[in-house]
Amino acid sequence: MKLPFSHLAAPLLAVVLGGSAAAGCQDNSARTDGTPLATRTDSVAQAALPPEEPEEYLDLRAMTLNGKQPLVGSTAGLFALLGQPDSLVTPNMGEVCTSYYKRTFRYAHFRHSQWEIYGDTAVIGTITFRGHPEVELHTPTILLNQNTTLKALAQAFPQGVKTQKKIPVYGMGKLTAVSLPTGEAAGENAWILFFDEGKLVRIDYWLPC
Repeated sequence: MKLPFSHLAAPLLAVVLGGSAAAGCQDNSARTDGTPLATRTDSVAQAALPPEEPEEYLDLRAMTLNGKQPLVGSTAGLFALLGQPDSLVTPNMGEVCTSYYKRTFRYAHFRHSQWEIYGDTAVIGTITFRGHPEVELHTPTILLNQNTTLKALAQAFPQGVKTQKKIPVYGMGKLTAVSLPTGEAAGENAWILFFDEGKLVRIDYWLPC
């Protein structure tokens, strides 16, 4: 199975890439300072080729933010952990190519992440690790934070890391992107992990349009 390495963080989604990290799919919402947090686009879309062997995946259902918040969990729990978001933005749904529940939602922007908010449910979109040592993703296989190396990821997911590509990411330069399946039944969603000089700087939850 092959997926387009696009999105991002998206995004995420997702994803956020060079003038297009969003050129396409996801709403290019902005931070409170007006700069885009994440977007999905053709650049990323070409970087998101998940591995052929589905045995390697990061299970969305088994991952938590800082060991506490499920990545599809309660909005109250997310806000209790991270505080109130810097902004809550309702996108123009006619310009959103995809979303987790395919219904109206709001983007919650924090300095280091973006989430989709569906009333009392919050869904991960993008997390930036660089400059945010307080943010971690706990998984059954590997701890993801700003100290995670591409080498460590390759030890845990050798087939997945073979899909790595260099792609331009808006505001972050040219990064190494690795795509891994999420373990969901549909099999098309993916994680895109971005590395700079061998260190993890961002992760996007990528959804196909």
